[in-house]
This record gives sequence, structure tokens and C-alpha cells, in this order.
Amino acid sequence: MTSNCNNDAISPVVGIMLMLVVTIIIAAIVSGFAGGLTSGQSKAPQAKITATFSVSDGMTISHAGGEAIPLNDLVFTTRNGPGFGPNAEKVTTQLLNPTLITDMDGKAVFSTGSVGGKSSFNPGDTLFISPYNCTCPLLQPGVSEALIEGAEGTRCMLQKDYGATKIWWDWKNYPTAYLQDVQDEYESDCMALWWLCFRNPDNVGKVFILQAGDRAGNIISTCEVKITA
Repeated sequence: MTSNCNNDAISPVVGIMLMLVVTIIIAAIVSGFAGGLTSGQSKAPQAKITATFSVSDGMTISHAGGEAIPLNDLVFTTRNGPGFGPNAEKVTTQLLNPTLITDMDGKAVFSTGSVGGKSSFNPGDTLFISPYNCTCPLLQPGVSEALIEGAEGTRCMLQKDYGATKIWWDWKNYPTAYLQDVQDEYESDCMALWWLCFRNPDNVGKVFILQAGDRAGNIISTCEVKITA
């Protein structure tokens, strides 16, 4: 007895099934590879950081909630707010010097690598910057390259040599009589720098921005800090 079964229709079905299997395998491989890449990337901690700034008492930075942040990966950036003038933030953004920051006992946090014995900045922790370390040349060196704060007040160093001696113009103590020949040339620049300093008492009520981030450039938290007396 002769069989008349037609096997030609089986080949397309088998081919389609094989293509589906291959597609599923490829999709699984790609998905697993992508998942591996994602898990290998560092993710910034989620946290809320707040701060205070007082001309007389200095600065505090507090962890107000969220995840712990490893100290070896924590950086702070400051910039002047719009109340300091148009585009002030563009010329005042700078990293906060970590050596200025201490714990409540006055121990340097980033050089010792701990806050109260902990290697991370945890919820409830507070960091401190003393009033002295809040002086403009220390806290805002990019703003105060030409400023010196001391017992005699704030001075502006003129970038001009007269022979071998640099001339200093003390605008705070001698605003009109001292070095009158160069006062007009340098007064506006000198005073403009001082007006950008957080610790200038005339800036009480203005706001600057504190940003916490990691060393990979990820932003963890941004807050506004109001300057108080």
C-alpha cells in the first residue's frame, strides 16, 4: 500500500519553531548581560542633607534622613544664590575643602575617616565647620584669592608691584584716604569680592546652595542655606 502523506508542510513549522527558540535564547543572553552592567554601576545613596550658616557661629551640615553615605565617597559643593547678583553661581561654584569639616568633638572627619567612630555619614549625624574655618579665604578660596581677613579687617591685595613691594589697600579702615591714586582703579573689584563672601555681615538673609554628591559626579542632595547673624 502506497503512502500519500505530505511531509513538505512540516519543514516550515520546524523552521519557525527553531527561529523562535534562537530568538528567545538571544533575548535571555542580552537581558542577562544588561542586568550585569546595571548591577556593576555605582548608585548614589538617597539622602536628605540640610545645613545652617551663621556669621558668628559657623556652619553645620546634617544628615536629615535616608541612606548612610560612605565618607570616602562624599563631596560637598557650594555656590552663591541669585541674591548675590546675576549669574553669581557661575563664578562661585567650588568644592568644599574637606579638611575644614569636623565632628561635634572638633575632630577632623575626612582625615580620620570617621564621624564619631563611624566611617559613613549616617542619618542623625551632624558635621561642623568652625567660625574661623568659615572665613572667606578658607571656605571660599575661589572667591577670595585677593582677600585676606584678619584683626585689621578685610583687605584687598592689589595685583600691582611698586618696585619690590606689593601695595595693599585697606578699604574697610581707610576707604577714602589711603592710596588715593589707586583707589578708583581697584575699589570696585575689591569690594565685589567681599560682597560674595558668606561671612560678610551684610549678606545676612541671603541664601547660598550646598550640594552633596559622590566622587562619580552623582548628586545626592541639594539644599538652600540661609545666612544668619
